[in-house]
Parts: sequence; C-alpha cells; structure tokens
Amino acid sequence: MRVLVRDVMSRGVVKLKKNQTIGEVNQLFLERVIDGAPVVDDDGKVIGVFTKTHLMRAMGKPLDTPIERLMNKNVISIGETMPVEEALNIPVGRLPVVNKEGKMVGWLTRTDLAMAFLENYKKAIEGLEQIFHSTAHGILAIDSKGKITVFNKTAERLWGIEAEKILGFPVTEVFPVMKMESILKTGEPDSYKLQVNGVIFNIDLAPIRSGGEIKGAVAEFYKSRD
Repeated sequence: MRVLVRDVMSRGVVKLKKNQTIGEVNQLFLERVIDGAPVVDDDGKVIGVFTKTHLMRAMGKPLDTPIERLMNKNVISIGETMPVEEALNIPVGRLPVVNKEGKMVGWLTRTDLAMAFLENYKKAIEGLEQIFHSTAHGILAIDSKGKITVFNKTAERLWGIEAEKILGFPVTEVFPVMKMESILKTGEPDSYKLQVNGVIFNIDLAPIRSGGEIKGAVAEFYKSRD
C-alpha cells in the first residue's frame, strides 16, 4: 500500500492573510514557535509563503508593512493524493498541500517525510522479524569476528537455548562443532549433518557478503528426516 501525502502531512496549520503586518506575524511566530506559514486568500487557496527569513529581510521596515510585499509568491503546492516518494523529490523544505478544489488542507515538511519513512521502516522491520522468527528452520548468524548476532525463535526451540544468553559470544565457545568460523576464512558454503542430544540436524552454512567482502556467516539448520 502506497503512502500518500495526506497520510503524513501536518494538519491544523497556521494560515496567514496577505494584509497581516510584519509585526503581527512576528508575534504569531514567537507565540506558536513556528518559522513559516502559508498565506491564503479568502477562499482558502494558497497565494504565498512567509517565513522567518522574510522577517529578517524586513528588518528596518515599518512593523505595519503588509506581508504581501515580502512573501514568496512563487509557491509550489502539492495534491493530498500525491505519493510520499514523489514529494520527497521536490527540493522545497515545506510544501502547502491542497485538495481537488485547490484549498489548503495541510502542510508537508521534511520532518513529516522523515517521520513517515521512519514509521514505514519500523513496520517493514517488524514484518521481517515476524517472518524470521516464524520460519520452520533455525537460523544462526555471526559477524566477521565470529560473534553471534542472530539466533531466531526456532533455533531457541530446537536447541533449548535462549538467544539473549548467547548473543555477542564467540560462536566457537557456544557452538564449537558448527564449523562456522571456517566459512569466514574460505568464503565457501558448506552442508553437513550434525547430531545434537541424539537428534540429527541438517546444517547449511553460507557466507554473508557485502561490497565483495565477507561480513559474516549464517547457518540454517533443521531436523533431518533420514
């Protein structure tokens, strides 16, 4: 499911009118702790953007100067049904979001986009973790130093060991018969059978590569039917 701008945009945004003065807007920015706001007409359509940068440029001007004289009138607006990844490619820090009638309904900032991608990243990781721990095969992984980094729920159940008790330990101390350290040296996958507590397991070993270098190794094991 694609994430749309309306799913992540900020609502209840402060809107300015073109006849508001520099002094009024400066006070508003201070009270609401914001550094910019859209300027809309009487129909709610965006006609400009006014920011703290414009206030700085207005130094020395009368405080009753209308912001219409200083605001940015070349405004890029986006539709509320635009996919977030498309909005990310627009090189603007804050974007007014409008509906089909052209009226402003929200405000999209880089912070909104960052939070949206972070949330989706978390959901993706959670989904992968569920799959990882639900697989019928045990999975054990080590880093390039031979320390255990992964031990899924199935592995815990098959070998009766809790992951939290072995993560970070050298695999040669916990599972000396696994031969995983040899994969770090040879970079070649291997398969064999291993008997543990009277149960025979099929073991499949493979290197973990990144950028042409061996970053670790992974073992997949399951009870043999032979």
